[in-house]
Amino acid sequence: MRGLLLYLLLGAASARLSPPSGQLHQPTALSKVSKGGATKKRPASEQLTPSETVLAGACARLVAQTILHPLDVIRTRSQTKNPIEATLLEALPFGLAPQMLLSVPAGSIQFAMVKYWRTQIEAAFGDRCTSTAAGRFFTQLFAAAGGAACAGSVRIPQEVVKQGCMAEMYPNAIDAVRTISEEKGVAGFYKGAVATISRDVAWNSLSFALFRVFLEAFAVQSAQLNYALGIVAGCLAACATHPIDVIKTRIMTSSGDAASVGIVEGLRNLVDEEGPGVLLSGLVPRLLYLGPLASLVLATNEVIASILIAGRK
Repeated sequence: MRGLLLYLLLGAASARLSPPSGQLHQPTALSKVSKGGATKKRPASEQLTPSETVLAGACARLVAQTILHPLDVIRTRSQTKNPIEATLLEALPFGLAPQMLLSVPAGSIQFAMVKYWRTQIEAAFGDRCTSTAAGRFFTQLFAAAGGAACAGSVRIPQEVVKQGCMAEMYPNAIDAVRTISEEKGVAGFYKGAVATISRDVAWNSLSFALFRVFLEAFAVQSAQLNYALGIVAGCLAACATHPIDVIKTRIMTSSGDAASVGIVEGLRNLVDEEGPGVLLSGLVPRLLYLGPLASLVLATNEVIASILIAGRK
């Protein structure tokens, strides 16, 4: 595992997101998106085979969520109402096992389904999806939304177990899985599903679409630049979706009636009980988490895609 992380991080520091010309197959209609009629290569991730897409997505998500796990712990602890006994240093490993284990299938499903939905949208609407900036933005927006929704089948149980451990509801992931299974069955792993899907779809679609807009806006692309663009895209999307994240965390780390309220009702109750400021709770650690998360997931996916394409020779 350490070797894999080191290899990917070294590749991210040196690889270019767009492979040299001549290494790729001939440009298609999807490539013709640059100004003045010139041809611009598609992002490397759009040129992968389905199996390569699954591999790149899994690796990108694993690297990102593992590296940023400590910030996720801080964010969750700042939003939960559960009594916290462990010190921050003691709590840093809480939830790491489900974080890492489930990030692999989550990343695979997400990126594979983004590719699938983008292909379906482009097939249905043709040149309208690729000939204008607005068309490309909304194509990526809806494709990313579809990918996030499909990945929710893994992401929701991951969040339930992970955040339960972080909030000290369970001593470890094994106990969390056993307790949830015995007390609530499969449905227990999907507590807060509506709030989680709403947050994930909104954040992923916005961050993916904004990242592609930024990629298109810069004629010169490099790994370093695109990691920076990913941070900007992730932070903007995080600000727009933060209230949903607050209520999602409260639902997942609550019990009884508080765990079954809807998003709108839950937000209204929070504001009534704790004031409007509660909607900003955990915003700073979330920005510190989601900015780099978007950067690492999106840009590392492009780096790995470039490595896979170059390795076809």
